[in-house]
Amino acid sequence: MNHNVKNPIAASLYEQDFLLWTEEQSRSIGNRDLEAIDWDNIEEELLSLGRSERQQLENRLEVLLEHLLKRCYVDSAYDNRGWELTIKEQRKQIRRLLRSSPSLKTYVTKIFSEIWEDARSDVEDIYPKIDFPEVCPFPEDLEVLLTEKFWTS
Repeated sequence: MNHNVKNPIAASLYEQDFLLWTEEQSRSIGNRDLEAIDWDNIEEELLSLGRSERQQLENRLEVLLEHLLKRCYVDSAYDNRGWELTIKEQRKQIRRLLRSSPSLKTYVTKIFSEIWEDARSDVEDIYPKIDFPEVCPFPEDLEVLLTEKFWTS
């Protein structure tokens, strides 16, 4: 069996009705009907799922760092509770992501510096008069980052 042969009917359905395509591809895989599988688009969709997981982690980590910065460096009793709730939610969602995709833990070490720079830059734009640290005051160690309270009051 040559898996490089395109299935033009399935490929066309992929463009016309994605949901129906996924259902038919799932059925074809379940039935071991290799001829009916749209290999090119299956490959692309699987790669896309991985990208989506990494992107979600990047976004949640950036929001977490932004709100940690605000909570620790911006003196605003009015906003503290909201920032703490956002911190709690992002931590919960990051833990869920890591539970379903443990390999993302190694990805964090690759992206942490870049995400930190983006988070700091965004918060500096909002609070230009606050002197935020150049070097990240929060640990890259996810276990600590996802559990420790970094503010005092």
